[in-house]
Amino acid sequence: ELVFSTYKEHDILAILEQRLGKYVVDHKALQLISRRVAASTGDARRALEITSNAVGKCLDSLTDEELQKEVNYDDECMPLVKLPHMMRAIREGMPMRHADVISGLPQAAKVILCIAVSVSQVWGPTAEISVSTLKKFCVEASHHSLMDDLGIGHIMSLVEMLIDSGLLLSHSGQFNPYDSNPKLRIGVQLDDVEIALEESLLKQGFYRALVDYVRRECPRPSSPN
Repeated sequence: ELVFSTYKEHDILAILEQRLGKYVVDHKALQLISRRVAASTGDARRALEITSNAVGKCLDSLTDEELQKEVNYDDECMPLVKLPHMMRAIREGMPMRHADVISGLPQAAKVILCIAVSVSQVWGPTAEISVSTLKKFCVEASHHSLMDDLGIGHIMSLVEMLIDSGLLLSHSGQFNPYDSNPKLRIGVQLDDVEIALEESLLKQGFYRALVDYVRRECPRPSSPN
């Protein structure tokens, strides 16, 4: 009987890149699934299965025109499979505790999550807020560090990531990241996500200060923003 050690993150990433190349799937998406699988089973077959599901989710979301561009290897479409597709596949195939999901988020997404939770606490979970207003709160609460240089498009992508990861819910239907003037009803799963934040981010002074700022400086508006 031969016993082999489980694959490490860099091993899984190398296998995925060998099978898929480095252009079709966003490198950050491959890093994410490699990190998640290495931290759980270390089974490369699992990583390949979930990545295959992410590709399927991407194809389901494409129009015929976008598919044709991909067939013709249009560089503008690459990478085709992005981080949100991978996060949806991971959420379905590898259920994780909220705290574990939060720990794997980019810093900017963590900032947005803290602000969104805080806004929901102050305004109520069904209050409507525009993405531009959400960005304003993020910039002010973080004293312009990190968030000031992010455009609305990037903020919208991060919001979509949080929705796909199950940390935020959009009560106004399917969130459209391409809407030029998007508005959200931030339906945060307050109980579960608040507990997860207390266990993780809010133990750090920076994120605790974000939450305290919003609670102190962002009174409920008289009309939706």
